[in-house]
Amino acid sequence: MFFGISKIEAQQQPVTITVLYDNYQFSDSTISDFGFACLIIRENDTILFDTGSQKDILFHNLNALNVDLSTIQTLVISHHHGDHVGNIFPLIEANPDIQVFLPSTLDGNFRGMVESYKVRTEIERNFREIAYQVFITGEMGFQIPEQSIVIKTEKGLVLISACGHPGIDRMVRKVSRKFDEKVYMVIGGFHLEDYSDKEIDAITETFREFGVEKIAPGHCTGQQAMDRFRQTWHHNFIRSGTGKVFEF
Repeated sequence: MFFGISKIEAQQQPVTITVLYDNYQFSDSTISDFGFACLIIRENDTILFDTGSQKDILFHNLNALNVDLSTIQTLVISHHHGDHVGNIFPLIEANPDIQVFLPSTLDGNFRGMVESYKVRTEIERNFREIAYQVFITGEMGFQIPEQSIVIKTEKGLVLISACGHPGIDRMVRKVSRKFDEKVYMVIGGFHLEDYSDKEIDAITETFREFGVEKIAPGHCTGQQAMDRFRQTWHHNFIRSGTGKVFEF
């Protein structure tokens, strides 16, 4: 049993992922901007992954998408860059009961500012299940360490990458090997602005090696990479952006 439900019932629970902050706009009612945030809902668990940068834009999108901040139980921060942590304090002020998972390499002064709000704050370096079949990976990479979120769904593993600094292909490889399972879909920032077509094609091959069927790149992926992926993946390239809802 898990939170009063059987394992079979939990596996059948639908998962929705809503993009709240991104460079690209999907819904006309939302505003796009450089940064990333998404909302994950599975039954009674509601998780915000990153916060974007501009308060007025994030809160506009929250209102446009009818997201009630008081329902968010958990906030996960991927890494320390301002386009991902820019709204952490307004969010905490709006929802002081939220639980915050911070990366272990986050600047000590910044961490102290978060903890000064007396919210439940946790530092995690390793894979950890934070809701049923929803995991944080712990930080990956070295130059700019970053943690991601992995969700087990009926279709397979869904990897949400906030920015992809550790290398999106390396992240897919590590997650697939960790779970001994194929990665069904990759969503979010791939950080490929300066990559050549040849390098992007090599990433595509790695994706296919580890079972990736669909991709939905956004944020810092870069336009050249976006175009290349669209040409290569065809109908399995899913347009993302603010207001996009993925359902599994």
